[in-house]
Amino acid sequence: MPECSKANYYLGNFWYASKQYDKAIECWINSRELDDSFPTVRRNLALAYFNKSKNSNTALLELEKAFELDPSDARILMELDQLYKMLGKDFEFRLSFLAKHLDLVNFRDDLYLERITLLNFNGKFEEALELLLKRKFHPWEGGEGKVTGQYIFSLTEMAKQEIKEKMQLKP
Repeated sequence: MPECSKANYYLGNFWYASKQYDKAIECWINSRELDDSFPTVRRNLALAYFNKSKNSNTALLELEKAFELDPSDARILMELDQLYKMLGKDFEFRLSFLAKHLDLVNFRDDLYLERITLLNFNGKFEEALELLLKRKFHPWEGGEGKVTGQYIFSLTEMAKQEIKEKMQLKP
């Protein structure tokens, strides 16, 4: 009964907002059991498991399933990449993962900038700079200084490479 699953989902939202996290998780589990095709309930479970129950493995499974259920949701992609980051997934894995979903990455400034950051960390400074210069970023909460930081990082690392090359050419 999908309508009952939604009732459990909304009740879980109520409990979570009321800081009754165990009740929220219980309601979301009930919702998922009644309709396992609803990505948002799995996303909510992932956030609750990670942030409140400190269960990162279960959180990862839920968030990966949420994205599998709705691979068009850029927010879930961003949250999944952030979870990968917090769990220590390597840069190459994350860069490859984002490359598979460039349409979504290009939709969100935060994901786009995360891709640039990963390129910089992987020594692909020119590509990172090129992407930075192609986009007009919009200010967002928590993003203060991140764009300029990556811009400066790209240019600084490119300058270091140039200096190193010129030093090697000196007789």
